Amino acid sequence: MTREIVANEDPQITRVFIVRHGRTDWNAKKILQGHIDIDINEEGAQQAEKVASHLEPIPIDDIVSSDLCRCVNTAKPILKFQKTTSYSETPKLRERDMGKVQGMALAEALLTYGESFRNLGEKESALIERVSEVYDSALKRATINSHKNVLLCTHGGVITAFTNHLHRDRKYDLAEGLSASDLRVPYNTSVTVIDVEKALGRGMIVNCGVTEHLGGDFRVRNQLLR
Repeated sequence: MTREIVANEDPQITRVFIVRHGRTDWNAKKILQGHIDIDINEEGAQQAEKVASHLEPIPIDDIVSSDLCRCVNTAKPILKFQKTTSYSETPKLRERDMGKVQGMALAEALLTYGESFRNLGEKESALIERVSEVYDSALKRATINSHKNVLLCTHGGVITAFTNHLHRDRKYDLAEGLSASDLRVPYNTSVTVIDVEKALGRGMIVNCGVTEHLGGDFRVRNQLLR
């Protein structure tokens, strides 16, 4: 499996790049963010500039970001390096609403509610439904406007839930070298790559959580943190 992030040149394919937002202070402190609007910190801003520079050679036709500022301030540097004027923000790409544990330290949430704390807020099915609407709309625009490369900027929990949905429910293939266990919470500003055939809608998850622009292969150790 190649970890190289490259442009799609095939007009019959839509390549979707999914970027997680840059690091926040709450990421560092292991506090559950959910819908709380926490901005990226200095490290996160540096990560955003690095992923933007890394993606500069790829002509991205359409960018859609979560409206929470940690995503907006990751997407804006990417947009700065691109020629497209097709940019939008939507609450439908927000992280899962964590309910009463939002703003709570992970350790406290586990102690108080156990590992089921993620089910105290928004149902995963509701998350998948709203993210699917944005994803499918981007694919439709790509077909209508002959887009080859599009980008979504969103959150770790969204990427995890949605890539698993694509593989499990929509039967997207996994590229050689990938397995279902690789569809995990990705690192800050990691890039996940999905190819979709425009005519038939068949998809393949090409790469998941690539962080070479940060200087190495970085992984999120605690998969319960969102």
